[in-house]
Amino acid sequence: MKIIGITGTIGSGKSEVAEVFAEHGAYVIDADVEAKALLEEGEAGYEAVVKAFGHGVLDGRGKIDKKRLASRVFSDERNVRKINKLIHPLLHVRLMEKLQVLRKQKKSLIVIDAPLLIEGGFHRIVDQIILVTPGDDELAVKRASQRIGISVEEARLRLSYQIPQEEKEKLADIVIVNDGTLQSLKDKAKEVVEMMLKEEGSRKV
Repeated sequence: MKIIGITGTIGSGKSEVAEVFAEHGAYVIDADVEAKALLEEGEAGYEAVVKAFGHGVLDGRGKIDKKRLASRVFSDERNVRKINKLIHPLLHVRLMEKLQVLRKQKKSLIVIDAPLLIEGGFHRIVDQIILVTPGDDELAVKRASQRIGISVEEARLRLSYQIPQEEKEKLADIVIVNDGTLQSLKDKAKEVVEMMLKEEGSRKV
């Protein structure tokens, strides 16, 4: 079983790259979806977050309000570090459990789609890392703002909490530069998939 980690900032296009892998038979684990599941009532993440950030992050039904929590977290870098310290260990366990099941099912190619693959230390459980980057920080900010409906300033602040792209490139086996059209990105992703299936070396596309 080969495990590929795909990472990149919000709006980088990493999820579109993951979709191309899925089209070629890969099983894709969306780390964001798994992390959000940890915030559901009854999960360990729910209790930890409410204890750390208070009942003010809950909605009228007692569920964690994701937007309210995000507003609280991204207002202060200390809060970003706090929630990452709470959620990342739980997410690691969840991912390992999922991988164990997939290994028993004899899945041959697994993709972990995670924006914080490196920040969370999840890069240590993958065989290869693909970094998807817009090639320009301001393009990343613009895409992030449009995708999640926040101001450019807020998007810039959120991105500032992540490891710089230059540092991530040093750890990546393959870098996909997404500075063109969606079709161009898909073509590059297809090239990478085919290359990796042939077990060729690392490259930048």
